Amino acid sequence: MFWEILWVVLVLYGLVITVYFLFQEQFIFIPVHSANQGGYKLALDYEEINLETPNNGSIHGLHIKIPDSKGVILYLHGNTGNLGRWAVSAGELTSYGFDVLAIDYRGYGKSKGRRSEKAMHLDVEEAYQYLLKQYPEEDIVIYGRSLGSGFAVRLAARHPQSKLVLETPFFSLLEVAEQQAPYIPIGFLLRFTLRSDEIIHKLKNPLIVFHGTRDRVVPYKSGLKLYEKATSPNKLMVTIPRGRHNDLGKYALFREKMREFLEAKF
Repeated sequence: MFWEILWVVLVLYGLVITVYFLFQEQFIFIPVHSANQGGYKLALDYEEINLETPNNGSIHGLHIKIPDSKGVILYLHGNTGNLGRWAVSAGELTSYGFDVLAIDYRGYGKSKGRRSEKAMHLDVEEAYQYLLKQYPEEDIVIYGRSLGSGFAVRLAARHPQSKLVLETPFFSLLEVAEQQAPYIPIGFLLRFTLRSDEIIHKLKNPLIVFHGTRDRVVPYKSGLKLYEKATSPNKLMVTIPRGRHNDLGKYALFREKMREFLEAKF
């Protein structure tokens, strides 16, 4: 009887591991594939761009422009939806006096291509290179929100003249996965680890991190640990008391510190 029960447990455990391995992308990336043919709900001028990227990728983005901008923010959004959802958040960033380029990842919206961590890092690099043709590097701000923080940190390490904004970042995607599935050997299965923790100490960029104490998606301690490992000569951690994962922009403290950071000369 014991061996029969053990055999059933092992089979079920094996099935769980197999399902996680085969469907991990569906757990991490939750895109909407709609092409938003009706346009985007923005009261600002914008240009739709399409960038051909390595590994047969095609990245769609919205380049939102305002008169007399101080520079541009490259906005790397979270893991759900597409620009139909995130365009509004990106547009709000123009209130700080900056143009914004918001892009969709592979498989989101109008962006295409097979996902891999390497390919997605190359995609955001192509978006950055697109901006370099139009803006001085010191006027480019890299903004990573949640999932986007995992791409933003590595991109910033390659471009130390840019400022880096991280909103609700994680220490690493590997750590998040290990906490959510503690009984699965995640380290052997995960193809997308986004090890910001291995890069953050290399940054020379001015850095600001925003995190709320009531974030239930990415715990506050995860963002704090990432910040503490950063060695940027100019860095600031902004703690939003009672802030959650999706509402930091409504807080006056967030807007105040964002404006100060973007206007500062380092």
